[in-house]
Amino acid sequence: MNLTVALIKNPPSNGESNGAENDGMIVRNSKRAKFMATYRHQNFSMPDSFVFYIAKNPKTWKLYQKMVKTCKFFFVKNPILVIDRTLNYDGSQWDIEETPYDMNQTTSMLWIADDLTVDSDTAATKDQNILTLIIPKIYRCDACMLSLKKQVISYRDLPLLTSSAEWIYFDEVVVKHENGSNVEVQKIVKIASNAMLIHISHPTITSKTMEELLKIPNFLTLHDFALKNVPEVFDIEAFYVHMKKNKTTSFDLDFDESISDEYMKRLNEITDEIIATKEFDYKPAFFDFRGLDDERQLMLEDIFDQE
Repeated sequence: MNLTVALIKNPPSNGESNGAENDGMIVRNSKRAKFMATYRHQNFSMPDSFVFYIAKNPKTWKLYQKMVKTCKFFFVKNPILVIDRTLNYDGSQWDIEETPYDMNQTTSMLWIADDLTVDSDTAATKDQNILTLIIPKIYRCDACMLSLKKQVISYRDLPLLTSSAEWIYFDEVVVKHENGSNVEVQKIVKIASNAMLIHISHPTITSKTMEELLKIPNFLTLHDFALKNVPEVFDIEAFYVHMKKNKTTSFDLDFDESISDEYMKRLNEITDEIIATKEFDYKPAFFDFRGLDDERQLMLEDIFDQE
């Protein structure tokens, strides 16, 4: 018995429920009675408490699938549907690799074993919270890529979503503390301990952000870190010192239009220094800011791409 939701290619109009598919056999609400009719109490060769613990605490989704294939007991005691293909919200509905999926009909917990994307092009409140609405349904999220757009999510839900993510894209995403304040970008980076790439379009930054980032071990091992709409409060001098030592991370910083002329002057100085350098013993950053002319921008892009 295979409980992988992503294999359900033609869900009925009344949606999915506690079920599975194997060689054409699909178990849903209409099939539940038949599914349960063949369930029998099991006499295991180990204590029931131990078996129950195993049922409730599968270590991996692949192990869970093997367990439920072996015995229905494990699904009955811990009903989980594994989604091993991209789960996506396109602004109007959820789908699994372009096959519509009705979350409202899902009564089992979900184990997301592939990428998770939310691409909402509207500003409707219900769309901003579409991910939050399914959080109670998520047993575990092992998404390698987490790509969210126009979402408001809770800081307490962040570990669940980012625990396995290696590529994180937050486009107009706001992470909120319980008191309603915005979560600073350094706290997001700290929780995303497995990430190799982090792109955030509207980060919450303070004067201490760079200082705090440098205290985070996984920040120092990132391959790619990009921020857009960076405000002037960002400590450019602390960043500059780090950039001259950095040999690991490709930095792409797009500064907000509101930066002062003095701040822009300093960015120009750093940019000119990078352009004038013949050989690098560090990874030069790419900057985009008002006052950067097209010719110098292209020169900076060329250097950045080569490094």
